[in-house]
Order: sequence, then structure tokens, then C-alpha cells
Amino acid sequence: MAERKERVKLEPDGSIRVGSVRTFLTEMERFEPEKSFTYFFRGHSRFSHRLVPSIYRDPGWIANEDVLFKELVLRCPNDFSGQESTFQSLVKMQHYSLPTRLLDITANPLVALYFACEHEGPQRESGEVVVFRIPTAEIKYFDSDTVSVIANISRRPSTFKLPDEDLERLAFNEDPQIHYLLHEVKREKPYFEPFILRHHLESVLCVKPKLDNARVIKQDGAFLLFGMNGRKTEPATVPAGFLAAAASKRLLVEPGKKVFIRKQLESLGLTQASIFPEIDKVAEFIKRTYATPTPTSSGEAKP
Repeated sequence: MAERKERVKLEPDGSIRVGSVRTFLTEMERFEPEKSFTYFFRGHSRFSHRLVPSIYRDPGWIANEDVLFKELVLRCPNDFSGQESTFQSLVKMQHYSLPTRLLDITANPLVALYFACEHEGPQRESGEVVVFRIPTAEIKYFDSDTVSVIANISRRPSTFKLPDEDLERLAFNEDPQIHYLLHEVKREKPYFEPFILRHHLESVLCVKPKLDNARVIKQDGAFLLFGMNGRKTEPATVPAGFLAAAASKRLLVEPGKKVFIRKQLESLGLTQASIFPEIDKVAEFIKRTYATPTPTSSGEAKP
């Protein structure tokens, strides 16, 4: 019997609906490797999610970002005693689900598809996989000076804002707000030249972290590190050039197919236990695997 081929479903608005791993991989073939660019992917369970980090998803969180940072270090000092940079501290905080100015991305498109198939409460909303095409020369590493500058915005109070745009570099760096930020940066990098560029603070960087975190390794993880838009309470915008496809070509995962795709991914070795290697997540996966399935109103079994 001839194998049935599933067609990619193109919506009237041009968005592409994915109902299986096969159709997803077919769509991924459009993004051919390029010498000067690196592809990253992000999957989220609801297509209505904005491309902003978690710290900006609640007004109370961004208003108290510096407090959240200090409170976690204060309450769990042993976990941060060996952290040599604010960025690496943010990576660990992200790992433990504290809201930060980091947005998770991955070099593995199937990992992104896994996250796009998560369930969030009773909503039956399409998931989405966002494809990023980032100039390789613009990718930063964990020890970058620019990364330190943006990461340390998290230590400043919510009143932190940039001075007037007309200021020259010297006057800009003599502004009290910038002076305090310089103090934070020099605390982790004493050799840092006392000059910060305005456009760095208003940018979004793609950053590769240290591979000292099992979850980052398993997920082929990297991060988008967000600066600010004039004031700390407003996030910088992801450059349009980072997006590999126009908004009209959004890659959406059908809500009724999420369980089916998750099962396909598990048959390929992408499971909760492989993506989240911590023992509590592995135990949760084993428990769920052997539990009696509970039917949903659509007739599917809950994952």
C-alpha cells in the first residue's frame, strides 16, 4: 500500500498549519544552511505569546526585577556562590523558572516543536514555532562585555532610564543612571572600560551560554537577551532581520494535534525526561507514562 503523504495546510492568511512531525520537517527544509547565518528556533504553546521575556509578562515582575534577583540569591546563596557573571546567574534563575530578561531559543527545531505542543490550562490555542535567522558574526558568548552590560540592567531599579539621545558618549556615561550601571558591570569585570553605548542598551542579543547546565545541553539551548526601549519597564524589540519568515508565514501547530505530535516526538527520543534531565522531571515523566490515560472532551487522551 502506498504511504499516504500529508499536505502542509496553508491558511487563507498564509500561515502554515502543522499537524505532524512529517509536515513540520517538510517546512523546515525551506531553511537551507547559510554560511553567514545561524538558525535558531523557539516553540511556545500559544501563538498569542509575544516575543518578550518572562520578566515583561507581568507589570509586578518588571517593576521589581532587581528585587527578584536579590531575593533568590539571598535565599539560595549556595546556588549562586560560584556564578562569576550576572548573565550566568540569569541563566540559572531562568532554569528555576524565575522571570528574567532571557528568552529561551534552541538550535534544534524538534525541541522547539516539543514546546509548541505543550498544554496550558483549558485553552485550545495553536502553538507556534518561530524561526530565527541570525547573522553568525552577531552571536555573542557568555563572557562578552556587551552581554555583561545588558544583563546588569536586571540589577537596576525600575526607575532606570536612558538620558537624552542628543548626549555625546562622554556626557552619556557621566549621567548618574549610567554611572550606577557601570558600577555593576565593573563589579564582575574590573578591567571594563568606563564607556557604554546607548544602542547596546536598546538591543536584543543572541547569546550562547556556558555548557555547564544539563538542561541547556540537552535542549541545544541559547538565549535572546533583551535590553530596554528608553526605560527599563519597556523591552527592546527583536530586530526584524532576526526573523526568518514574515508574520504572514507563521508556523502554527494545530491544537487538536498536539498530543499526537508529542507522541511522535517521543518515538524519536524527545521526551520530558530527555529534554528536562533533572531527576524530578524524569520521575514525573515515568509517572505520567504509566498512568491510566484520562480522555478529554475531544476524545484524545491527556498527555
